Amino acid sequence: MLWVPYMGLVLTTKITRLCGARYGLFGKWRWPVLLLCIFLAGCSATRVVYNQIDWILVWYISDYFTLEDEQEDLLKESVERNMEWHRHDQLPKYAQLLSEIERDVSSGSVTTDMMERYYAQFIVLWDEFLAQTMPDVTAFFRTLSQEQIDEFIGNLEESNQELWEEYAGKTPEERQKSRQDGAIKGFERAFGGLSNEQKELVRSYQSTLHDVSREWMVGRRQWQQDFRDLVVERPTEPESSDRMLELMLEPNRNDTPEYRQLVDENRLTMMTMTMALSAELTDKQRNKFSKRLNKLIRNFEILAAQKT
Repeated sequence: MLWVPYMGLVLTTKITRLCGARYGLFGKWRWPVLLLCIFLAGCSATRVVYNQIDWILVWYISDYFTLEDEQEDLLKESVERNMEWHRHDQLPKYAQLLSEIERDVSSGSVTTDMMERYYAQFIVLWDEFLAQTMPDVTAFFRTLSQEQIDEFIGNLEESNQELWEEYAGKTPEERQKSRQDGAIKGFERAFGGLSNEQKELVRSYQSTLHDVSREWMVGRRQWQQDFRDLVVERPTEPESSDRMLELMLEPNRNDTPEYRQLVDENRLTMMTMTMALSAELTDKQRNKFSKRLNKLIRNFEILAAQKT
């Protein structure tokens, strides 16, 4: 049953790869992780935040640019239009997928193959969202002046520096402890408090993860440089949207084989850790997570049915 939080972790990695913490547009983990935590919590805040997400996104994105009034209006319109599509097209799909997950979890038949399959389905939905939004993304960036592009790139690099200082200012042992503490907090968010034995299990697996911080930052900067080159070039449509979508869907295309191997080994370790912890869950922990998942499904169904 622990495979759903595992998918939350790897999906967060995918999202932040595109939106910030990996190779993506914006600077830090804050936005995608905030949304993921709210949604996984399955609390009433899910509906409140989702119904306000259009202006929150505009506010967040505007933090990287000094926009003219016309540009801000264009951004608002595109965000509202795409969130409307997401509400009625994707939320029902997420609700259906989570219902299938709940059925399998309740039957106790979850396997690693099922974890991989459901993870792949989540990624398909995310990539559909990228494909839907890309024409508006490219249209927005074509309105930017060279000065605004330079401001944007400068803000990205400032975020890079802040992010790297968080890593460079720590010893390998400190980074390992941060990963361990983060994983424990993530599982406790889903299941409630972990026992000392469960925490030690998580720490043990986390201690075997490869530290790929340096390679991660190199790849992030390369991705951002490719993105900058595309924005500055300003190709016409449909080439602009096609190339932007390719850049978003294939953020790892410049990774070395050695780096990809380390990342794949880390992913296997996380999956193994998840299955090992799954076997140690108490009935109370399982019931707590099941209730949260069902509440999340219901929230998605309510949101999808709402008229805006």
